[in-house]
Amino acid sequence: MADQHHIKVRTLLRKYLEGNCTEEEKAWVEDWYLSIDNSVNELTSKEVKEDLYALQNRLLTIPKQKTAFKTYIRAVAAIVFVVLIAGLILWSKKISEEQLLNTPVVAVEQDFMPGTNRATLSFDDQDEIELNSHQEGLINDGNAIVYADGTPLKEVEKVQMATLRTPVAGQYQITLPDGTKAWLNAFSSIRYPTVFTGAERQIETSGEVYLEVVHDAQKPFIVLSGEQRIEVLGTSFNIDAYGDRGQTLTTLVEGTIRLQHNKFGNQVELHTGQQAVVRDNKAIEVKRVDTEEISSWKDGLYIVNDEPLELYARKIERWYDVEVNMKPHGKKRLSAIIPRDAKLSEVLQAIELKTGVKFIIEGRRVTAKK
Repeated sequence: MADQHHIKVRTLLRKYLEGNCTEEEKAWVEDWYLSIDNSVNELTSKEVKEDLYALQNRLLTIPKQKTAFKTYIRAVAAIVFVVLIAGLILWSKKISEEQLLNTPVVAVEQDFMPGTNRATLSFDDQDEIELNSHQEGLINDGNAIVYADGTPLKEVEKVQMATLRTPVAGQYQITLPDGTKAWLNAFSSIRYPTVFTGAERQIETSGEVYLEVVHDAQKPFIVLSGEQRIEVLGTSFNIDAYGDRGQTLTTLVEGTIRLQHNKFGNQVELHTGQQAVVRDNKAIEVKRVDTEEISSWKDGLYIVNDEPLELYARKIERWYDVEVNMKPHGKKRLSAIIPRDAKLSEVLQAIELKTGVKFIIEGRRVTAKK
């Protein structure tokens, strides 16, 4: 019986990735990824294990192909949870007969949908415009501001300071006048001039913003965020200035940046794969991190690697506009890939299956049971 289930899993994994599943099979696979429990013994099926390692190898070859990576990573997330260690995906799961046939269901009186494309745009802190939620982002070319599909929004008649701001449960993208691209996570903002003039290109950010900066050796790109000043010629990096840990995290995906502590004046130079941790003291900690894990949110995922539930709860709050109390389980750790388009009940079910923590939903308040 167990061998038959392994064959079923292997067959459906392949059909899902090839896009040949029926709607019923697709739903089964997407339910199955929530039902995998990593507390049981290792897989005994060599074929299933080989398939999962094959998925791992394919995943590692795609990150530089942005569009393909975004599509592929969603498919992987809909199939399995992963534990990320030293940049590798380590699989240690067994599919039992009971798990395959019975997908647990989290019973809730009401559910909450994930965040969407929502933002406002203002000029010189006035004339706030609520942006079209059916659009993914804006393009500011120095002459006009249009939506990503070319739909006009506003002519640029003079140089103004524009502020793009996302609310809780919102996200948005923008291309700045120099071609630099920015992704804003929930409850974040970017303040920039509608035309870059002078010797520098300077912007301000809050919350979490991912930037792909266009190279211009004659005009450095400057980012002011929290207690830090970042100088860059051309690179990609993620700034997390939410302050969930009482610190600002700057992660360099590609290139080189120079980061300075505004309060104390000390500075460090970051290279690809490094993260700077800025706190309210003079020391700036630099460490190596998995950059795909840090920036996965912009590709529609939360890659969670051994993260305390109390920190992941803050992400849930910002993305679903709810209040989450993880006590007394806040120190328990979670490792998973969770699609950002999952409903709240699915996220809570995933956490329960991975950690054993159960939840109560009352209104917009989520409480972990003692």
